[in-house]
Amino acid sequence: MSVHVHSEGGGATHFMLGCIEDAEKITGDPDQRNVLAHLHFVTDEDIRRMAATGSIPAVAPLWTPAVPGNYEVECGYVGKELSDQSYPIKSFFDAGANVVFHSDYPVSPLMNIKYSIYTAEKHVYPKEVLGGKDNPRNIGEAITREQSLRAMTINVARQWHQEHRMGSIEFGKLANMTVFDCDFLHDDIEKVAQANVIATIVDGEEVYKA
Repeated sequence: MSVHVHSEGGGATHFMLGCIEDAEKITGDPDQRNVLAHLHFVTDEDIRRMAATGSIPAVAPLWTPAVPGNYEVECGYVGKELSDQSYPIKSFFDAGANVVFHSDYPVSPLMNIKYSIYTAEKHVYPKEVLGGKDNPRNIGEAITREQSLRAMTINVARQWHQEHRMGSIEFGKLANMTVFDCDFLHDDIEKVAQANVIATIVDGEEVYKA
């Protein structure tokens, strides 16, 4: 049984990875795919340990922007230098970890695929969200569109040990998908932020059409 842990600070992540390493030694199972969610602050050492243990980093690109008010409060607790190093999403990919996205809904109201792709690349929200009042933070951890799509599809299927039956469009897999009115990989990122669902397909049948 995989374990899902909410881990904000570096100390909690370091401790949990130690538990996972111990469990792997006891069970002899190197493919547990345990999940650590949020991962606000993570050391370089523990980023490598996440990949080495096959642990799943569940991250929220929607949290990456420096939102006025929230950002200042965070800096007051942990300092500006640490706050500006938060959410090392690209580093997880670079280390070879199976990164997945989350929104933390309903605590965070922006449960939104198009905004997740946008903030993963830009580290700010589209102007219609905060009127352009937020600022990018830790932009060196921005990721590509393809990485974002993988973090919402095939990587999630792998987290569930279900990559053989879902997560990509292939013969023999479940025909469940959502169709948008733009190309997430190639269209301008501002157009991505305005994308709309035009169809939903479940078991190969169209169950919603705009």
